[in-house]
Amino acid sequence: MEKIENTSGVPQDEFHRAGLIDRLGQYLAAEPKAWHVRYNLALALNADGQPEEALKQFRLVLADSPKHLESLINIGGIHLSRGEADLALKAFTDALSAWDVPLVRANLAVAYLQLGHLDQAEKELKRALEENPRMVEAWTNLGSVLMRMGRLKEAIAAGEEALKLAPDFALAHNNLAAAYLEQGDRDKACGHALKARELGYPVSGILLDELKVSQT
Repeated sequence: MEKIENTSGVPQDEFHRAGLIDRLGQYLAAEPKAWHVRYNLALALNADGQPEEALKQFRLVLADSPKHLESLINIGGIHLSRGEADLALKAFTDALSAWDVPLVRANLAVAYLQLGHLDQAEKELKRALEENPRMVEAWTNLGSVLMRMGRLKEAIAAGEEALKLAPDFALAHNNLAAAYLEQGDRDKACGHALKARELGYPVSGILLDELKVSQT
């Protein structure tokens, strides 16, 4: 899924610091309408492994600021991470009604992909990339969609576009390894699998076995 920019004003590492959730809660107790603080609290709760509490806070943000893009997308993102693609689809559809921007369409496509609606996923990803062709994860997700549709040449082209923008994007290397293997180009498949593993991606043992690459 495409990452949204952290517009909270809180450094990312700060979300994992002990006591942050308590401090934000204390501030909200005094200023319950400070929705920007509530948004920070939602981010902190999600980073702390409390997605249900985070969802509650994101929804309270939307009660005060109904078109807050980051909250809309984070709600969908939490549902995606929990395998609740139908709820994610609703969240991103609501976001699209307020913000018709490439980032929302790219995330909407991931929900469609999880639900198996490949035609819709392809459509939304291509719309997003027409407006912003530098979305690395969107190119990678498009490759995944095309691979599942059996359109190998197009899938490989999409994955290569992702790597032009971000040569060390591990997921794109992993997906290209699978696509090149399916195409019969074992050398390229092996190269991408090894690169993905070097970058820390948990490459499938089945894929490594197929390529006769050591798993150690």
